[in-house]
Amino acid sequence: MPAKENRKIMKHGTSGVIAIPKPYRDYHNLTPGNTVTILYDSLLLIIPKTHENLLHEKAELIDKLLGQTPTRGPK
Repeated sequence: MPAKENRKIMKHGTSGVIAIPKPYRDYHNLTPGNTVTILYDSLLLIIPKTHENLLHEKAELIDKLLGQTPTRGPK
């Protein structure tokens, strides 16, 4: 389900918010009240709880994308 969209940052109180696109929410069965993990540095990644296993499986790639120095030892 790859996609690319431009989104405006909206104001909510003193915070800036971006709406998660409906096709993404539908695909991952996300509804209001669900929790997601957000990783960010130079990029922002949103990981639904149902895909948290990817945090471990793709840790090296995530570290590279976010410009992080891996904290894990060699494999």
